[in-house]
Amino acid sequence: MADSEPSKSWWQTLPGLITSLAAAITAIAGLLVAIKQTDWFGPPSASVAFQPSTPQTPSSSEPVARPAPHEVSQGETSPSSRSELAPAYRVELPALRDYQLGPASTRATFTLLNAQVSPQSSEKDSLRVQVRMTNHDRFDHPFWDQSFRLRINGVPAAPESALDELVPALAAKEGTVIFSIPRGTPGGNLEINYLEDTTSIPLVLSAKK
Repeated sequence: MADSEPSKSWWQTLPGLITSLAAAITAIAGLLVAIKQTDWFGPPSASVAFQPSTPQTPSSSEPVARPAPHEVSQGETSPSSRSELAPAYRVELPALRDYQLGPASTRATFTLLNAQVSPQSSEKDSLRVQVRMTNHDRFDHPFWDQSFRLRINGVPAAPESALDELVPALAAKEGTVIFSIPRGTPGGNLEINYLEDTTSIPLVLSAKK
């Protein structure tokens, strides 16, 4: 009977030990949670707040990109220099304005309407001659650059106007023939060729003073 008393008292104290152990574990867990919240074990985790992106506008202090200036190629005049060139002027046409070319059955009449010289570049001018072609034939005939040449100092020059029309039978059309001439050209001869017939018309190209 004496040996069973200590054993009985130990079993009676076992629930108390378990309860004490559970209380200690709970206290330690609470302590760890508190330490974790105070960030003792590492740096605080960065919380990123979403911010909507807004378009960036250049401030007044930032340089603003500007388009590169237009480079003027050789022979071309810039708008500023073109305004400094001599103004365009009309060319005085000869008294005879109508020229009939070709055989009687297929003849055509070329009429000079007006002529003008205008600056083309720093070294060249542009001669523009407006002509009317009247076709007296019963068939269509071409009205094109190949029928015109400008002879200066004996040297013929072809036009640069790309005139290429077809005049119907018994009809008329107007067109402009353009020549590039050296600046200060005093005069030249306008040649018109039609069906192996040619005429030469003298023109004074200098400006009237």
